Amino acid sequence: MNTKSIIKNTCLLLIFLTIISCSPDQIEEIDTQNISSETFDEGKMGSVFRRNNFYTPPPSNIKRVVFTGSTSADLNLFINQNKRDGAIIEIPQNTYTWGKVVLKSNIHLEIAAGTIIQPDLNRGAIFNIGASGNGERLQNVSIISKDGRFTIDMCDSRFTNQFIAAARVGRVDNFRLANFDIKDRRSILNSILMIHVSGASERKPGAKNGIIENISQTGSHTGYGLVQTYNCSNVLFKNLRCEGGITLRLETDDRSMKNDVKNGTKDGGVKDIFADGIHNTRGLSSLMLSPHFAQNGKVTARRITSNSSGFTIRYDEGTLSIFDAQRAFPLTDAGKIQFQNFVKSQFSGFSGNAFRENAFKRNNGTQWAVNLSPEILDHPNRSQYIRSQIGNLRAGKFVNPTATNVEAKYGTKAKLKQKHLKFVPCNQWNKMTDPGSSFGLFRGFEYIGPSGGISIGDGVRITNQRWNNFPSGFIQNITDNTQPKCSNSPNSIQQVSGSYPNCN
Repeated sequence: MNTKSIIKNTCLLLIFLTIISCSPDQIEEIDTQNISSETFDEGKMGSVFRRNNFYTPPPSNIKRVVFTGSTSADLNLFINQNKRDGAIIEIPQNTYTWGKVVLKSNIHLEIAAGTIIQPDLNRGAIFNIGASGNGERLQNVSIISKDGRFTIDMCDSRFTNQFIAAARVGRVDNFRLANFDIKDRRSILNSILMIHVSGASERKPGAKNGIIENISQTGSHTGYGLVQTYNCSNVLFKNLRCEGGITLRLETDDRSMKNDVKNGTKDGGVKDIFADGIHNTRGLSSLMLSPHFAQNGKVTARRITSNSSGFTIRYDEGTLSIFDAQRAFPLTDAGKIQFQNFVKSQFSGFSGNAFRENAFKRNNGTQWAVNLSPEILDHPNRSQYIRSQIGNLRAGKFVNPTATNVEAKYGTKAKLKQKHLKFVPCNQWNKMTDPGSSFGLFRGFEYIGPSGGISIGDGVRITNQRWNNFPSGFIQNITDNTQPKCSNSPNSIQQVSGSYPNCN
């Protein structure tokens, strides 16, 4: 064998050894992400996403018991019977109608693949984990499917525009939710809520140390989605997919939390949040960060992708909402201006940009609200009308959030908010439609049309970006200083009757 052949064979052997030494995740990263623009240290980055940083599974000798009942009452009784020593409760495959199931410490629900769970309630959550302010914090709780996935089926017209959720997660340490699908029909809560539990004894009454992973949702309401976080720490969100709405909504705006924080009695918000493999289709965005009034900590994200969605990442600067508490102003264009002028007048001596955007309707279009700018929130003078709603709170923030390996694929079935329409080129407006009030909401709440770009807002440092199939004229990353692409009126958009999700 000549020298040239030896060198060739040696190179081939080295390539082969390199390939077989890679994990499947690493191969996927290399195959699907463009990393030429910046070196991506998978080893260093991957270590912060390790599961044992967030959750400790139950011991191998924990008791196993089989649930033989059918109703929520049966399950709650069975949980209470096994809470003393703890147990893995095996749920056989079946169709169950449940509501207000209350988990206890050291209780793990292992639900058989193929099981269907339907809501048995008109308001609230099917599963509640540490949602009460009474008693001690929970520890060591999980709801998972083994050897497959189960389904939470909320896709019924009874639940459209109703306050229904799959799970509320509050005062718990060491938890896991995994391996299930959610079928929604535009209910008006995010399906998994990381809640702030007002009235609890601890300083920070939210979830700590946990994993939410391998969950998908279809049929989401545009204003909601799969997960929303109000108060939690050291949580890994992994492999989450959502059709419609927002997949992972780090929006820390809760009325009870605001009251607790403004009074100085509690700490709210989120910190040490890790997001890996978050995807959205035909919705607003995959990942949203909106601090409102909360002083949040670090967010580290990777593999954030979207397909025919408004944006992959959306960042809103900190703000607080002021409501027309007495509903004193008419729900007209003139009433909107009057309300804005009234709110600005409550900050004596202020001149400048008072609002992030124009006033908007809340509570299903029955009440005006307006988001205050960080500038006016820093103003020293505020009236009792303002203090009664927000105290002395200032604009919230996150600490240096980052995202790497971020991708947007262009499509024309994205959901868009009215304030984002101006960034769609005028020659693309014929691809937009307005569902008006056909979803039971006021006209202007949402629009359907082209994807907007990879990101909107200035707050997240994004590296290793890819955007695919966007026509010329679109903007990859829209910042707070980006100039509009089109000044067309939203009233020029064709009105259509919106289509509800197919529940079959």
